[in-house]
Amino acid sequence: MKVFDDALSVDSALRGAVLSVGNFDGVHLGHQRILRTARALATVSSATVIAMTFEPHPLAILSPNRAPARLTPWDEKAHQLGKAGADVVVRLATDQALLSLSAEDFVKQVLVKQIHPSYIVEGPSFAFGHNRQGDTETLRRLSGRGGFQVHVVAPYRLTMGADDRQAVVSSTRIRQCLRAGDVAEAAACLGRPYSLFGRIVHGAGDGKKLGYPTINLDISEQLIPAEGVYAGAAVIGGQRRAAAVSIGCRPTLGGQSLVVEAFCLDDSGDWYGLDVRLELLAFVRAQQRFESREALTAQIARDIEVVRHVVPPTVGGSD
Repeated sequence: MKVFDDALSVDSALRGAVLSVGNFDGVHLGHQRILRTARALATVSSATVIAMTFEPHPLAILSPNRAPARLTPWDEKAHQLGKAGADVVVRLATDQALLSLSAEDFVKQVLVKQIHPSYIVEGPSFAFGHNRQGDTETLRRLSGRGGFQVHVVAPYRLTMGADDRQAVVSSTRIRQCLRAGDVAEAAACLGRPYSLFGRIVHGAGDGKKLGYPTINLDISEQLIPAEGVYAGAAVIGGQRRAAAVSIGCRPTLGGQSLVVEAFCLDDSGDWYGLDVRLELLAFVRAQQRFESREALTAQIARDIEVVRHVVPPTVGGSD
């Protein structure tokens, strides 16, 4: 898979590609359906599939206080777009000049002039251009002059919740699940476990004193799920290890700031400075303050037994 940092850099040999444009945060099942459709259309004419995305999210420029928390860091988003079917990812640097383009100028100056796609494939809620004035009907109106066809993909729906309700898979829905600690439902929407990405840093050392040394993560730009204890897996150096994950302020130990840490079951190592992917598989319990360190230690032991029933101690290599 190739990555271009702007539309101007796209090789002219890729003209006629099947194109999809969007934020693609999470690269969830809805995004994957769009890219599978693009892949099928491209196969007929041996065309390239291009996913064009924006970095950062437009609201981070227009209204930072309203910008949604990220589900996927850039590198992971590009990786997942490739897995979903994109041959090429174009990363548009979101700035005022780009955001000021009308929907029609965006199509003419960016999509047609630089990419000249044969198809543009989008979901029904796709919106673009200044003040999000453009939609799929705008694309259809401009398609004749632009020399492309428009294919709109139906939203991906899942049966979710205790009441078996039908819900549309979306990045917004996934954020809601994570803020409620429902990592299982988030995984159902993503088609894979929700993962936190960060670097292993030194912590306070309290876990080691309790007999359960943990890795502490420095996470810079992702949505961190609700506080609690989770069953998970830590992927370090290409190896996946079952882990008990704690997200919280460590109330029993006098902590005040939010900490993301994980105890790798039956394994330990000097991993400081290494990057880690922390997969969250199931919610175990809410955070709570215990009467003593001994009571906390006893609860950690019970938490680990729960984790063992969710994921085996070693669950294989990384993808």
